[in-house]
Amino acid sequence: MKDKKKTHIPQTNISQLSCGMTPEELISEGYVDVDYFYDPNEEEWKREVKKMEQIVRESKLSDDDYIEI
Repeated sequence: MKDKKKTHIPQTNISQLSCGMTPEELISEGYVDVDYFYDPNEEEWKREVKKMEQIVRESKLSDDDYIEI
């Protein structure tokens, strides 16, 4: 009986893959889950920006009243 050669499967980590692939490709190929790219801090920041934009829209200040920074 002949011995079967074991095929070596190289281990690839996410940083090696991400150098050549877009997030969409990584997800579609099954290398990562959608949650891998989720950042709760970014979501919180988006909510805060929306609140600030709403405050600015609702304020009745003229352009002259704003201070340039």
